[in-house]
Amino acid sequence: MLKILERSYTDDKYKLWSILNFTDFVNIFIALLVVSNPLSALPAVLRITRHQSLNEKRRTGIVAAFSVGIIYFLSIWIGMPLLMIFGIKLPSFQIAGGLVLLTMAFSMLYAEESAIKQTPEEIKERRSDSGAIVPLAIPIIAGPGAISTIIVTVNDHAGAFNQLILSSAALLVALVMGILLYFASNLEKFFGHSGINVINRIGGLILAAIAIQAITNGALASFPGWAH
Repeated sequence: MLKILERSYTDDKYKLWSILNFTDFVNIFIALLVVSNPLSALPAVLRITRHQSLNEKRRTGIVAAFSVGIIYFLSIWIGMPLLMIFGIKLPSFQIAGGLVLLTMAFSMLYAEESAIKQTPEEIKERRSDSGAIVPLAIPIIAGPGAISTIIVTVNDHAGAFNQLILSSAALLVALVMGILLYFASNLEKFFGHSGINVINRIGGLILAAIAIQAITNGALASFPGWAH
């Protein structure tokens, strides 16, 4: 019996400290890219930059992608410690983030500008970088779902080397999103106004589904008895 328990403990310890392989890297990259929701980011950047010139739109895309990379990088390396310092549990973080996403999703479904995205002062100023960081980088791209995914993955795969692999996957996602945002105007011309409206509503629907799933996961984790 002692040998069985010792072997089990060794196996669990090995799993905890196992090195992520290339397949894990691809799976994490795909999962993070899906949660980052490029389908939702495209109509969002077009709405945010609708009064900007082509160069300003591309600059906004670059700033947003750079900000996403920083947010993901910080989430990987200091996400869990920050939650512990503030006494915030991951389920609570998922519920709060899900509610924010749900509010934005309803605005996209009704083709309205969400108050979470831009304040009246920001709209009035129309700065070239207005909306690039908030709300485009966070919470539209690097939202609660993406950050939660990163933190949970870091918690499941401990070790500095694994965090480096996760950082590479996260930065690659930021690069892909940057390319998408940089050519957002070209994609707008390709899809047309009607096509963008369709994508906008589909993105809102997907965003709502992600939000409800985040809220559900957080609620079930906070109240395990509800699962029965």
